[in-house]
Amino acid sequence: MLRTIFLTAPVALAAVVLGCAADPPARGVDAPEVRAADLEKAIKDQKGKVVLVDCWATWCAPCVKKFPQLVELHQKYADQGLVVVGVSMDKYGDADGYKKDKVLKFLADQKATFPNFIVAEPKKDEEPLLKLLGDYSAIPYMALYDRAGRRVWTTDDTPKLKDGELAKKIEEELAKK
Repeated sequence: MLRTIFLTAPVALAAVVLGCAADPPARGVDAPEVRAADLEKAIKDQKGKVVLVDCWATWCAPCVKKFPQLVELHQKYADQGLVVVGVSMDKYGDADGYKKDKVLKFLADQKATFPNFIVAEPKKDEEPLLKLLGDYSAIPYMALYDRAGRRVWTTDDTPKLKDGELAKKIEEELAKK
């Protein structure tokens, strides 16, 4: 019996140590895979609030770099009526390398507690996504919707907004009741 304990204890210890070395599951965030119609409904369900949609991907270095600013905008303006919606386009550029766990881990690490979605069929939904969001093909890409659900700004608009100017644009929309 003692021999069994001495033999199983190291195995159990190794399992615990190896289990801890793996990436923990993402907690506190969810990102369902959706089609364009589902995303449109999610945005329309926020009527009465200002909505900022951010299209991004884990393989997009500029997206990853800018994401903390998105989280800051959420934290600063959520109580005033801003809803940030994160839209992962990970399947858009690298469908074969797509891993939902990677998206969820990134969102959890960023503390992205706002609504998050993953576009399930970016190629099939290209036309309705273009209609809903604008030309999202060059990410990072953002679109701002007013309280009535109308798209009032995108990153493609000119003149381009510099850092800090997006916050002012959000404040302008939030001030409209």
